Amino acid sequence: MAKVFVFCIGGTGLRVMKSVVMLAASGMKTNGYDIVPVVLDPHVDLEENTVLSTTIGDYIKVYKNATSAGAAQQLDAPKGFFNTKILRLEDLDDQQNSVSANMAEKKSFGQYLNVGALANDDVNNYLIQTLYSKENLKNSLSVGFKGNPNVGTVVLNEMISGADWYDAFQRHCEKGDRVFIISSIFGGTGASGYPLLEKKIKEDEAHPQVKNALMGAVTVLPYYSLDDPTTSGSDIDSANFYTKTKAALSYYEKSVKSDYLYYAGEQSLKANYKNNEKEQKDDAHMVELLAASALFDFLYREKQDYPQAMTRAIRENVDALDLSTLGEGYKDIVKTVSNMMIFDLMLEILRDEKQFPLKKTRGLNREFYDDQPYNALKAFVAQFRNWYTELSENKRGFAPLNRVSKGEKLSSMVKGYTLKAKDESYYLLKMIEASNSKTKDEHGNKLRYLLDFAYDGITEYTDQI
Repeated sequence: MAKVFVFCIGGTGLRVMKSVVMLAASGMKTNGYDIVPVVLDPHVDLEENTVLSTTIGDYIKVYKNATSAGAAQQLDAPKGFFNTKILRLEDLDDQQNSVSANMAEKKSFGQYLNVGALANDDVNNYLIQTLYSKENLKNSLSVGFKGNPNVGTVVLNEMISGADWYDAFQRHCEKGDRVFIISSIFGGTGASGYPLLEKKIKEDEAHPQVKNALMGAVTVLPYYSLDDPTTSGSDIDSANFYTKTKAALSYYEKSVKSDYLYYAGEQSLKANYKNNEKEQKDDAHMVELLAASALFDFLYREKQDYPQAMTRAIRENVDALDLSTLGEGYKDIVKTVSNMMIFDLMLEILRDEKQFPLKKTRGLNREFYDDQPYNALKAFVAQFRNWYTELSENKRGFAPLNRVSKGEKLSSMVKGYTLKAKDESYYLLKMIEASNSKTKDEHGNKLRYLLDFAYDGITEYTDQI
């Protein structure tokens, strides 16, 4: 199976990758490519790093449960929910230890440069003082580069060379595999890491399968602001985001050579986050979702004679976007997210449904609902629900769905659109019909039955979107 190595650089890379996982879980197709995420972030204590690792692990658990048929028999991937195989680099090596290790040590930039060993009158000391401020030199690398790509370029250039994760990528990248890089352009890690990594891959003469891999990238432009640094005590000032972006774009225009380069960002920074360098607990944002969708678009693109610059606009400038204000180009995303949110509702009612024939015919009974595979699925879908809630309530909000609870009318679930399924019984009936049409598909994997039948039943109505 062909693979796409997805390099997630910096905090924005982490957040966009989370949206990639959620879209994959809800059934967005990858044209047959397995996804191999590679996290590159110097911020060693960032909670978002741990959260993403857990989310990926939870996805993999559900996928494995859905493709196992016992006695070492493997089923093909589900056609809908959780249809994409996600692998860690260490999985490819059959290792337990992560090779997506942190890229920086707990030392200051000055210690990294060994400035203390230089004499006061050393010309190199004068050069360093010219290039970097005292604050730059004092900053700990373990909390990232604080929006300073001039620092990130020096550190990352060395850390990419000979890194375990890059060696693993070289070993496992095969002919036909692809590369996709996710980064921001207004920070320190992403702005410096993307061009460095791209250059290393494009110039990898010793590994032609790496050098010639079709490469895509999404660079995220400013889409949020931060609290005033004079009151937060932070070294990061979001007032400089656009200035940094303009400088980086000028450099990218002449230097980056990805086959497809996607841009995603905001003209008005409606979202405002706490300026906390240590935590960065930001809610999911629509721009991250759109950046994630770029990966899925890229996997259906073919090689072109010249690099392609890609972007996407919205139809109307409103705070909360639905199907009509987003525009025609977003129907696939709305449909995909709708599928999973309807599935979430179905999971709420199935356990207590007394007349559901699949209890007997397919084993979707009390024992199944108490077992690990179902509970792992339920836990992941709860994460998806929280993710969508954050998206819908953020500024600008991705909010194409009405809040619908168990027992309420479902036909108006998609804003501005009337689904033909009026309530849960419509989906239950379609699940039964899907079960009856697959009498030859006997494998005994109850979770797989649930995923397949539910997807068929739900998409019977959401395909109309």
